[in-house]
Amino acid sequence: MGVSIAEYFGQRTDIDNPVIIPISIQAACPFSSGNICKKLKSRNHPVCSVRKRDGTMWIVCSERLCNTKKDIPLCQHQKGILHKIAQQLYDPAVLFSEVCVKREESLNVVEGTTYKADYVISLINGRTAFSGPDKMILEMQGGGETSNTGELSSLINEWAANPSRTNAQLRSERGASTLETNAWRRQQEQFIVKGNIAMKTWKGYGMAFCVGSLLYDYLMNKLASAHLPDLKKYNWTLAVIAIKEDDSIPVKSGAIPITVDESKMLFTNYQTFVQALINQGEPSLGAFRGNFINLENETVSIP
Repeated sequence: MGVSIAEYFGQRTDIDNPVIIPISIQAACPFSSGNICKKLKSRNHPVCSVRKRDGTMWIVCSERLCNTKKDIPLCQHQKGILHKIAQQLYDPAVLFSEVCVKREESLNVVEGTTYKADYVISLINGRTAFSGPDKMILEMQGGGETSNTGELSSLINEWAANPSRTNAQLRSERGASTLETNAWRRQQEQFIVKGNIAMKTWKGYGMAFCVGSLLYDYLMNKLASAHLPDLKKYNWTLAVIAIKEDDSIPVKSGAIPITVDESKMLFTNYQTFVQALINQGEPSLGAFRGNFINLENETVSIP
């Protein structure tokens, strides 16, 4: 199944006007406060997100969902995303001024390695959560890479070289695919270690994981048999929240608006969730019996 480019340097491709202009010089990221686009900086094409054939958005740049650069003022995009998440974690009535964050905060582990939390999020003093923790580690993973990125690069090169270029050409489908498995594999260690740090630090702390809708579906499918308890109205310590394209907003030029997908949220117990991840394995006796080869490359049958 193919994908198409959904956003090029913060401009959605599914409208025909204005015609998108190729970017080759280093320019500021549309989704942060003054940072140079990381893809342009590394001499790659500034593709922010792609679409699957069914129209689902898959973010392919780590800066797209909610950039976490420390000591740089939050831009409007970041403020909006963080507030929408806080409304789900804390209370729909929570104010911007009541939501406080630290970015790229260092977290220590046993062997001395330092991890960094994307965000540590907290309510201001005097404000309490409706349910769940007041303070938590918040990790962001909107998507990940695609296979066959060369196909997309070739398309962009052809489009950029075409004096009669159109947005329709830029959004034409190519033979690449989203890699949800790779995205989750990269996150598992981070998720387990950082969540454990939050649990150990204080009894009332928690972990929230904000992911693209495709990654949420992938994760929930893996855990379908776990029957995780729904603790939304109780003392939850883990939240998994999906982000989707906000199709309630009329289509216009600029970035694709994104929002929380309220149909794809999980509020449960952190330890129960981790145990469900561990319990995915099933006994595989056949893997430990049968034909082996010894170090002389001879076949040996072991019962």
